[in-house]
Amino acid sequence: VIEEAPSPFLDQATRKAMGEQAIRLAQAVGYTSAGTVEFIVDGERNFFFLEMNTRLQVEHPVTELITGVDLVEQMIRVAAGQPLEMTQDDVKLTGWAMESRVYAEDPYRGFLPSIGRLTRYRPPAEVAAGPLLDSGKWQGDAAPGDTAVRNDTGVFEGGEISMYYDPMIAKLCTWGPDRPAAVEAMRVALDGFEIEGIGHNLPFLSAVMDHPKFVSGNITTAFIAEEYPDGFEGVTLPEADLIRMAAAAAAMHRVAEIRRTRVSGRMDNHERRVGADWVVSLQGQSFETTIDADHHGSTVTIAGQALRVVSDWTPGEQLARLSVGGEPLVLKVAKMPGGFRIRTRGADLKVHVRTPRQAELAKLMPEKLPPDTSRLLLCPMPGLVVKIDVQEGDDVQEGQALCTVEAMKMENILRAEKRGVVMKINAGPGDSLAVDDVIMEFQ
Repeated sequence: VIEEAPSPFLDQATRKAMGEQAIRLAQAVGYTSAGTVEFIVDGERNFFFLEMNTRLQVEHPVTELITGVDLVEQMIRVAAGQPLEMTQDDVKLTGWAMESRVYAEDPYRGFLPSIGRLTRYRPPAEVAAGPLLDSGKWQGDAAPGDTAVRNDTGVFEGGEISMYYDPMIAKLCTWGPDRPAAVEAMRVALDGFEIEGIGHNLPFLSAVMDHPKFVSGNITTAFIAEEYPDGFEGVTLPEADLIRMAAAAAAMHRVAEIRRTRVSGRMDNHERRVGADWVVSLQGQSFETTIDADHHGSTVTIAGQALRVVSDWTPGEQLARLSVGGEPLVLKVAKMPGGFRIRTRGADLKVHVRTPRQAELAKLMPEKLPPDTSRLLLCPMPGLVVKIDVQEGDDVQEGQALCTVEAMKMENILRAEKRGVVMKINAGPGDSLAVDDVIMEFQ
């Protein structure tokens, strides 16, 4: 899901020994192209051979970003019988690189594949920096900067993600002079990556970039299993971040309200005035705010502090870039009744902005409960039914295989969560199903 180079765990001696073993392996079999030798390393930095892939790996951009070597170019040159343009001594590791694999997988559904049309696909702007720029090997016309952003992709807005191919959408890469800089560049790039129409893992990638264990670099290949044993359920933001987000939401809501007062055709004696006091509710908390606006922005008084909110956001824009309290804040924004759906840093929040009286009445509203689906087998992802393992009237046990659904080159066996009797089967082999289609019903 995430690759980085160099490794925060390996020391120079181990890295050198690995490289020597990889070269000896290639020489032993007479291999003369780009290839990747994989090792597994234990806690004492002892390493063991796993396999060799006689090709470029998905993560080859991180190697290019810290070495300045265009690996694809060198592979083609070797295939054409030309010598390499450098020796091993010429290869230097400079800075740090990160790669996030952006997948059409829904992290809230156990990373199951998601298919559909990319109704919105807006990757962050690429920025050229580091060894690739210095060596003249950077591809494209990206503007130069202090840290690099690179997006390798083969999809486009309006294109379709189908069930027949790998779910990868893009490889988002960053480079910085050190690991913290590369991580921060990735955080900002993920914040500005817009994908709509399908489920995707951007929230999970953002959550990992802020996870203390990942930030420390003290991680293993068991990171996801250890830190998310019950699956990914989104990020719970700390109160300081909620306050900044609430201030931003209040300021944006005021802008939207003012725009609504300017609708033409209203009656002369029904002029509407936008108030200064609002209550912002998000993540189970409510914050009273007072807005003092001017032509350059708003000063939002919230939780005993005054935060200056400045932005050129206008209602309808789905990406808001703001300065809140002097610090940048990037939010993905969608309008909903009474507020916004806001996504940032792995959190997906319903944010309500109400007048004090509306907030008082909202507390009295009953909460709508989700429907009971305990007696239904729902399709967890879009896919093709390969096999039905039971018949109507069968008594099934907990854990028993019920059917197999194929999606994105993977067969997924759906099993019974508890004992029951099959009452009705609604799908058969060869049927294409959407998410949450009812496959079978139980008594």
